[in-house]
Amino acid sequence: MASNLQGDRPPRLSVVVIAFNNELYIEEALESLDEQSYKDFEVVVVNDFSSDRTGELIDRFVEGRSKFKAVHLQENSGGCSTPRNTGISHTTGEYIMFLDGDDWYTIDACEKMVEAIERTDSDFVAGQVIRTNNYEIWYHKQIYSRERINFNIREFTYMLFDSLSVNKIYKRSFLDRHGLRFPEGIHYEDVVFTGKAYFLAESISVIPEPVYYWRVVENAEAKSITNRRHEFENFENRIIAHRYFDQFLRENGAVLYQKEKNNKFLRHDLKLYTNDYLQYDDDYKVRFHKMIHEYLHEVMDEYSFIGLAERDRILYYLLYLGDSKAFEDYANYIKGLPTQKDRVYSVGSQYYFRASISARNQEKFLWMKKPEIDYAITGIDLTKVTFSFKSEIQVNSIPATDINSFWVLRNRQTGEVMTSVKTNEDRVVFNVEGMTAGNYYLSLYIKHLGNLHRVLVKNSNISELPNIEFKAGDLSKSIFVNEKNSLAIRVVPIKLLNQLKWKITRRRLAQSQQKAPISAYSSSLRKVLERLIPRLPVKSKWVLFESHMGKQYSDSPKYIFEQLLKSDNHFKYIWVFQEPEQVELPVSVVKVKRNSLKHFYYLNRSKYWVDNQGIAHLAKKKADQVYLQTWHGTPLKKMGYDQKKLPSKNELARLKLQTEAWDYLISPNRYTSEILRRGFRYGGEILETGYPRNDLLIQQPKEIKRKVQQYFGLAENKNVILFAPTFRDWDPNSFQRVLDDVQRMSGEIDQNAVVLLRLHYLLSEKISQMELPANIINASTYQDIQELYLLADVLITDYSSVMFDYALLKRPILLYCYDLEEYITRRGMYFDFAELAPGPVCETIEEVLYYLKQPDALDRFEDGLNRFALEFGRLEEGNASVKVVEKVFRGK
Repeated sequence: MASNLQGDRPPRLSVVVIAFNNELYIEEALESLDEQSYKDFEVVVVNDFSSDRTGELIDRFVEGRSKFKAVHLQENSGGCSTPRNTGISHTTGEYIMFLDGDDWYTIDACEKMVEAIERTDSDFVAGQVIRTNNYEIWYHKQIYSRERINFNIREFTYMLFDSLSVNKIYKRSFLDRHGLRFPEGIHYEDVVFTGKAYFLAESISVIPEPVYYWRVVENAEAKSITNRRHEFENFENRIIAHRYFDQFLRENGAVLYQKEKNNKFLRHDLKLYTNDYLQYDDDYKVRFHKMIHEYLHEVMDEYSFIGLAERDRILYYLLYLGDSKAFEDYANYIKGLPTQKDRVYSVGSQYYFRASISARNQEKFLWMKKPEIDYAITGIDLTKVTFSFKSEIQVNSIPATDINSFWVLRNRQTGEVMTSVKTNEDRVVFNVEGMTAGNYYLSLYIKHLGNLHRVLVKNSNISELPNIEFKAGDLSKSIFVNEKNSLAIRVVPIKLLNQLKWKITRRRLAQSQQKAPISAYSSSLRKVLERLIPRLPVKSKWVLFESHMGKQYSDSPKYIFEQLLKSDNHFKYIWVFQEPEQVELPVSVVKVKRNSLKHFYYLNRSKYWVDNQGIAHLAKKKADQVYLQTWHGTPLKKMGYDQKKLPSKNELARLKLQTEAWDYLISPNRYTSEILRRGFRYGGEILETGYPRNDLLIQQPKEIKRKVQQYFGLAENKNVILFAPTFRDWDPNSFQRVLDDVQRMSGEIDQNAVVLLRLHYLLSEKISQMELPANIINASTYQDIQELYLLADVLITDYSSVMFDYALLKRPILLYCYDLEEYITRRGMYFDFAELAPGPVCETIEEVLYYLKQPDALDRFEDGLNRFALEFGRLEEGNASVKVVEKVFRGK
């Protein structure tokens, strides 16, 4: 048996890797295990009698690696079940995971999965799969959109859509208790194994984290079993696997859930084969229809299809009827291919697809919303007099003699309609001399037996779209495609002032006709102005400031602003707030409401943007504008592209938009510079000046401390404890824990002590209306936390970046981290927190209270605090604001 670092103690986790002729990929699969962040595991690699170099590569890799062991089968098993079962028998871990030899794990997959199964105590836990062909599995969003803890399959049957075994971690005791192993002698063994596991498990959990990379090589010479759908045996094996699962449901009292299992088979498994049906040869098709007809009648009736999408409903009903001719016609029809017979017919305005076999109530299953209309446009031309093009129109499976068609241009703004006036040499021609301002969208109309169908023309159906624009009188006409890919003729006034007048006039006219409310008009006017404002020139002496998305007058933007006030009075200053009237500034400047039209105006006209989070999405930055990004903290938890759970495509696109707009990024140290450059993929200039907000902590002006004392009504000799916990985005009710903790503190701290409670704004809103003890003060709405630091004698925090700033004061810091392991697992950290922390790491409120009552016990952490302050604050000299102003605003 494989040895491990724990001596005689079995490893916590066993991973079974199976391989057959994977010489191109097996080393990458094994390396993904060798590089795992989690270490308490063993790996058993089972070579299923490969005929290439796979076995040799496995032996070479495991040599010298005590965690790894190779097992070589003496004959090929023909599938995945035997090697996986063999692997299980050679493992000893408390938990078991599976990896195929051509796939690989994310670097922290084992860590995430072990943490999740131990935290939830589930029988097994599932994580997310990423396919390397970038195909998004549609049901993953429903299953993996959020964490799901300790559910039963009967409560969340949607889980049946994930029939994979490789993205899960299982308790060995669960597998052994039920004798759960992979069924040998069949393919699609996961359908049976995972299906049984779902119904045998008392408790299942899901984590919304990617753990497994599934390599999909669609054009490989030797396709994987799941990609060989052109072989009938592939389909046959899938049906056999589903029959095994059906039998299990019947024998284990779960037949009530056959409907949910059938739904998964129809919407996923069968769909794979119907999508490829037209590629199969005649022999395959005959055998396919026979087998699927038999299977559908074994486990379902026609009403199993009634709730499916139109195409699936019709396809599967025709399979259920055994109507192979109509099925093939419909498969051609939905792909825009000719059908053997004209099968689309209407009864009044309702359309149906005609079957070859008659059945009772068949129109209930064969109805259609509308016929499929296809068209193609070529040879587009636009002159001062005409707009013309050639077209081909096809309404499939309907007799051509029953169809009439015509084309229309409609002015979306005025409602004016123009029809094609003639055809010349098979061309559709419009007279466009009398066009007025507006966007004229092109539509195709089809008349069929009294029914009229309209299709808005899309650019995707047009070949060689020309870029034509000309001016006639005071109007400009051009070919135009909007953001929804629709084709139009755009007619606009040439002069900018006339454009504005025209837009306002036609908005008023349209809204008076529709009796629109005033707010609709205001919204329309704003849209017009938002198009015009960016054309205005930039003012070279205007500076726009924002802090924490307009919530505060604080942070480095505040201190840069105040340095500019001291050194240069030639600028015009604009501050952006969510509630401008509630914020007092030291001098009279322009204050604007965030996301107002005035805000948009100043964003477009100000030469300088100074902000600490991100505003580039609010207005397109111009080439002659300068964006100074001050950022809002030294990074502890992983950020941007470094995060364990990679942000969504939209989030990454927004991050890229922000970072590409930054001209300068302020950093307090080299550590932060390297992380922000990598995590944000930022390639611009970084100013390693220290944070301007920390100038206050180096200078420590006494008048600021007195101001804060007076604000809260505190005597000079009061012992002030600042409690500033961070926000847990996975636990929006964490404020309840904070309430419990401050109640404990209130009763046990010294009589001369007071707690200033500083919460994240999302938590602050929840606690603002609650009555707190007299010695607990809610300081969450105080604008500038830097000023609170000067008053505080000790700081209690957890993972917040406040520790990096406060450490500059060399005053005690308590780290209250009751969920450290979970936080690291979920968010990830850039360094060993427990080792480098600037004070004691407390897991309970009792430990925190101990240090508050025994301050002498903190003396042993003084050296660590000093090292921490030196490591992350060596650039903080109290003049960062001066350095930034000199560089950015004076170019020195």
